[in-house]
Amino acid sequence: MDTFAAGGPFMIPITIIGLIMLGLGVYVIARAFSRQQPANIQALKGLVLQLGVFAFFTGLLSQAIGLMQAFQAIQQIGDVSPAIVAGGLYVSFIAPVWGLIQLLLGLALYMVATYRLAHRS
Repeated sequence: MDTFAAGGPFMIPITIIGLIMLGLGVYVIARAFSRQQPANIQALKGLVLQLGVFAFFTGLLSQAIGLMQAFQAIQQIGDVSPAIVAGGLYVSFIAPVWGLIQLLLGLALYMVATYRLAHRS
């Protein structure tokens, strides 16, 4: 939980995007395994993957903004210890990694739905 909080304000939107993606992915897979599937199942399947990509790029945006702020602070302060810089770099990777986890989950859901829809009996 401490790592989540250290990731910054973008962690909540990334998590919300991930939860929407997870719910939609479960819906798409459930429909892919049922006899009745809505006509827009392919579009919904694509949306699952797009939400994962959106979560990842939101994490990258968070990192870019955080690094810009950190470099500005370093510029104003002047001499900063390498340990502080390393700690800041660690924190800057939390949101992109969380977004990447969301992307990998979305990709897995997309692959399961794609396989099931291609191999319907």
